[in-house]
This record gives sequence, structure tokens and C-alpha cells, in this order.
Amino acid sequence: MRGFKEDFDSWKSSLSPEEQKMVQTQAEGEFNKKFRKSDEFKKDLPEEKMKSFAKVLSKFFDNEAADYKKEREANRPGAGNLLEKAGDKVLDFSLKHSIVEVNREAQRRYRYATMKNFEYEAKGEGFPKSSPLMEIWAFQNNDTKSHEANLKVLELLKTSMKDPRFPEHLKQEAEAFVKQGIPPMGEKFDVTLIQVLVNQYHLLNVWMRNGVEDMRKTMTETEVNDFIKNTAPKITAEMVVWITNNYWAARAEVEDDVKVMKDFYLSQKERPGKTKADILKEIWAQLPNVVDKPVPPLDEEMLAELAEEPATIESEFRHTWGIADKLYKSEAIDAFGMKYLLGVFETKEEAQKAFDDWNVEYEQARADMKVEMQEWSKQENARLDKDPSGRERIKAVLEEARR
Repeated sequence: MRGFKEDFDSWKSSLSPEEQKMVQTQAEGEFNKKFRKSDEFKKDLPEEKMKSFAKVLSKFFDNEAADYKKEREANRPGAGNLLEKAGDKVLDFSLKHSIVEVNREAQRRYRYATMKNFEYEAKGEGFPKSSPLMEIWAFQNNDTKSHEANLKVLELLKTSMKDPRFPEHLKQEAEAFVKQGIPPMGEKFDVTLIQVLVNQYHLLNVWMRNGVEDMRKTMTETEVNDFIKNTAPKITAEMVVWITNNYWAARAEVEDDVKVMKDFYLSQKERPGKTKADILKEIWAQLPNVVDKPVPPLDEEMLAELAEEPATIESEFRHTWGIADKLYKSEAIDAFGMKYLLGVFETKEEAQKAFDDWNVEYEQARADMKVEMQEWSKQENARLDKDPSGRERIKAVLEEARR
């Protein structure tokens, strides 16, 4: 830029005072539309002065282009620089461990409830929701009004529990609530409730409020108030009982199926010395007692194949997937986020041990691979030293790319 400034100042000094004034005026009026239309703006310097200025500009652009090439050449990374930069970054290829809890009880409940829901939908009905999921609800207890209201609820519950009609399935939760009592005013008052029932009670409340609003459009205020005071509480009470009973009936049905499934797998007995053919013959012998039609004979070829298999296979006997309440998946996660299932276990300790054992083998494999790569690198370097033509070609290509 200093060379350009000197050349420009030298060119500028060659202008006469009138020419310098003309150039200054044109520069100042460059963005004035009215001035740009005037004859003064359209005046040009003499041709030799314009050619002289063009040489100054040409020299400036040539110098800038040369400087740009030099700068680009200096900043261009070579093959060695690329390798060095890549080598500076250390990648962590170690494995991470994850233990995932598998709630088999919840899966069994979901399976049965889903099947019943499909069955009811086919009839145009709906199977009642039966999830045992609990959630914590915080009740206001920070002033006299809210505290007294909470105490009234507690007394109402105590009275209801003395009624022989009080649902048996609610007694355990009710007794726990009464035993806990209402905390002093100003203290936090949290209650653990069944999510499904709470949501349905809220829906009932919304439905009743919407019904009252619809009544106000066609009924007098006196009739609406009479409904709110005398009829609505009875309807609400009946609906609450109906919702609650449906929930507990559906929940009991689901829990019964869960127990049946577990008992089925637990009923498996060891039969040492017996084959599957022996078990099939025992079953076949009992069939005439439960069916009216004659029982066909067993296929001898099939019996011969089953006689080759033991009645009880150790890995399948009372399998944990059928009888356990909770299991734990052991997963290994690599540096790229890929997950590898190592197994499903009864305890977290077993899941941890599975990962530890697997990780030892993984780290050993990494160490072996590192040694192999070092040996391979030595062999390749020795080969290149014997025949440097390939290396020279690469250098030639890089040099050509720099131009």
C-alpha cells in the first residue's frame, strides 16, 4: 500500500490546480443525482493523465495479486502438516457402560392390557385403564382455610372407612393416609395418588362443569342452582364409585394374568433322565380323560426325533425372562455411539461383571491391533525406502497443486 500511495501522490502532483479541483468536485458529487447529470461531472482529464493513472492502478493490482499468491503459498498445509495436525488430536476409543432396567412386571401388564383393549375395541367398547403408576400431588396447606379443608377431608375419610361398603382395595392406601395425617399449617403437604384415577376424576369434574354451562343456556338460574345443590353431588358420587370400581376390577384382572404367567413358568419341574418323547407320551396318555373323540396314535418318526432331546434343557429351565420381576440389560457403548448388548441379567452386579470381562478383551484387542499396525508401518516404510518412486510421485503432485 505504501508503494501505491507514493505512485498515486506522484500522479496527483502532475495535475494542474484546475484539474485537481475538477477531480475533487466530481468525487464529492459522486452520489448527487442532480450533479451527475451536469456537464461538469461528465468532464474528463486529458488522455495522457488517464493513461498514467491506469498504469498506477495496474501496478497496484499486480502487486496485490503477487502478495495474495505468496500468502496462500505460505499458508498452504503440506502433507506433513496435515499428518501433524491429525496426530495432535487424541481420540478416545474406550467403551462406556450402560445398565438398563427391564421391568418385566410392567411389560406383562402392558401385554395383557393391550390384548384386552383390542378385544374390547372389536366389540365397540373400551377396556378400563388399569396402570398402577403413582404420582405425587401437592396440596395447598399454607393458610387457615386450606389447612381446615385438609383436616375435613381426613375426617371424612376416617368416617368412610368405618362403612362396611368401603372398597377393600382402598383400605391399605386409606390407612396409610390416615396414619400420615395432615402436617401443621405452613408445611408441605404431598400425597401420592394413582395417576389414572386422578386424571379420570379431573375429567369428570370438567364434564360436570360443561354440563352446568350448557344448562344455563336453556334453564333458569333457580333450576341450575337446584341441580348444583341437590342433583350434581349424587351424580358425581355415583360416577366416582363407577370409575373407581372399573379401575380396580381391570387392575385386578391384569394382575391375575401377570400371576398366571409367572406361575406357568415357575411350574416347570426338572425331569432328570426323561426325554421330550417321554413327556409327550405322558401328555398323550391323559388326553382321553379330557376329550370325547378317540386320540390318534403318535408318529413313531417324530417320537424318535424327540427321544434325542432331554426333557429339561438347563439354559431354558425356569428362564428368568418368564419368572423375574426386574432384569438388567448390560450394554457397551463405543466412541461412535453404537450400542452392543452384552446380556440380560438378574442383578446389577452381574451386568457390571459382564461389561468388565468384555472390556478386558476389548482393550487387549486394541493393544494387539496397535502392535500389528506398528509392524505393518515398519514393513511399508522399508518397502518405500527400497523403491522411492512412489514417494517422489506424491511429492510431485503436491508441488503441482501448490502452483
